Amino acid sequence: MSTSNNTNDSRERIVLNVGGVKYETYRSTLTAYPTTLLGTMFADRNEALLHPTNGNEYFFDRDGHVFRYIMQFFRTGKINWSDSVSPLVLLPVDKTSSAIATYPTLGISREELFAEIDYFQIPISSQNESQTKPSLEKQAQKAAALRVDAFITAFKKCTFESMQNFETLIPFTFHRSLKEDHTAYWDEYEKVSPYVKFIKPFAHVGYDILDRFGSEIGKCLKKEFGEELEWKLEKHVSSSSKNVDYYRLAIGIPEHVYDSQGILEVSCMASD
Repeated sequence: MSTSNNTNDSRERIVLNVGGVKYETYRSTLTAYPTTLLGTMFADRNEALLHPTNGNEYFFDRDGHVFRYIMQFFRTGKINWSDSVSPLVLLPVDKTSSAIATYPTLGISREELFAEIDYFQIPISSQNESQTKPSLEKQAQKAAALRVDAFITAFKKCTFESMQNFETLIPFTFHRSLKEDHTAYWDEYEKVSPYVKFIKPFAHVGYDILDRFGSEIGKCLKKEFGEELEWKLEKHVSSSSKNVDYYRLAIGIPEHVYDSQGILEVSCMASD
């Protein structure tokens, strides 16, 4: 083989060092999937942006054992994985030896695999759909989590704006079944307390969220604003009909936090 061909082979062959586990492959193997992280990274147009750590070696601070499935995708176009399999990986015998030994690893979980699939932006083909399609349970949990997070964010905004108005008590009532009279309650409340606008969109789901995560939400707000913030949540159960059960919530802000001198020192009125 000519010197020119050897040089070309060296340029095209690259080493991916993933968390200390090394994988050798060709640039063309990766660029065959241009929408993936590695396909984009090693595209000709991005060559000037590459920063190898050692010659043609590139380091990624990810799980090197799970990465074997990522390489499997680039080489075969699919991922064959089972959570019942304990894969084998090749690792150096020790730090000073070039010898290679085979070590069994613990089974790789679905969560671990999908974390790497997401990171390296691997498109999953339809032939693996049964293996990789998210379950209804996971989709429901993610959707609900987004709503809960938005609810917490609304409380943070509401509390901050309340502080701007020197409020010391922020009361709410969340009914289990939102009826016309309950809707009127939120409309009237917003007229006298503009900060209620952040919480009002959650009037119909606030009861259910508080019923599941009331204590945790209180801890989250205390972490954001300090332990002095009061979070008092009381559940009231109707003796006649569960449809009128409700939560009474009170967020308390101690009066002393509005110390005039302290406010002056952090305002534009502060002396230099």
